[in-house]
Amino acid sequence: MNAVTEPLVSIIVPIYNVEKYLDQCVASLIQQTHHNIEILLIDDGSPDNAPAICDAWQHKDERVHVLHKTNSGVSASRNAGLHAAKGEYVCFVDGDDWVEPDFVEYMLELQAKRNADIVASLCCFTSTDFHQRTQDEVSTINPQEAMELFFYPTIELGAWNKLYRRSFLTANNLEFITDFCAGEGLQFITLAVSKANCVTVGQKKVYHYRTDNATSATTKTDVERQGIGAITTMQYICEHLDLSNPKVRKAYNWRLWSTYGYCLRQIIATHQEHVYRDLLRTCIHHRRSLALPMIAADISMKRKIIALLTFISPTVVAKLSLR
Repeated sequence: MNAVTEPLVSIIVPIYNVEKYLDQCVASLIQQTHHNIEILLIDDGSPDNAPAICDAWQHKDERVHVLHKTNSGVSASRNAGLHAAKGEYVCFVDGDDWVEPDFVEYMLELQAKRNADIVASLCCFTSTDFHQRTQDEVSTINPQEAMELFFYPTIELGAWNKLYRRSFLTANNLEFITDFCAGEGLQFITLAVSKANCVTVGQKKVYHYRTDNATSATTKTDVERQGIGAITTMQYICEHLDLSNPKVRKAYNWRLWSTYGYCLRQIIATHQEHVYRDLLRTCIHHRRSLALPMIAADISMKRKIIALLTFISPTVVAKLSLR
């Protein structure tokens, strides 16, 4: 397949405070084996040298396009990329991550198998996991099955490590909600797969998710933004997503139970039990009340044991997980 007949793929990269990692990220995109791409670097008013790095890459490769905007968060940046995208397909890469040379090629191969609206890789490389899967297994699942897998999560969460048909996103008015402080990726992907014709999932690792970036919002302990933010997002999902399927509801309940545990750990880790006394009680209540039903959920035996221990003492389990 030559560059003329290859489908155009838009790669959207939200950028904020990632100057240390940005060159590696963009270089991995430039080197894609699938050449017909546009790389949309969305500078979210980054206060470091990232804007200049973006401009330098734009001068090096005509496929790179830079959009500088005032700081408004990662969701607004991704939406800006979606509005500017011209590709038949769209994917997202975070500015501190990077991808394998065949990232786009592999995603397109998955898409072609069943003409899926969304495709995803089940796994990714991390800062502590450098091992490739020994065998790639590809499956196509329906929307309900996909929602289950993302809630548990069996498939890596977030908008990244996936490929979307752009016309599908446009037809369903799928964008990121800019009010969320945490969990915006979960809200977006669960809503998106609920509307998809099907989702094709592979297991080959083609995405490197950086877990050692100390400046990343996901690694910072913050009760308001991360803890309360995640609970708020879960409440929104409950109100706006069809959870009538019993298996989907069970998976959602597991994610809700986990989210209250996440918030509880945020409170304990920051030693703010006295500041968030009412929230602490709420988290403990939900962790205990939802614990026993988790034993019947489609989770590992290790997680079932944790659920049982959480029923006995949510606070002790939270403290042990911080060690």
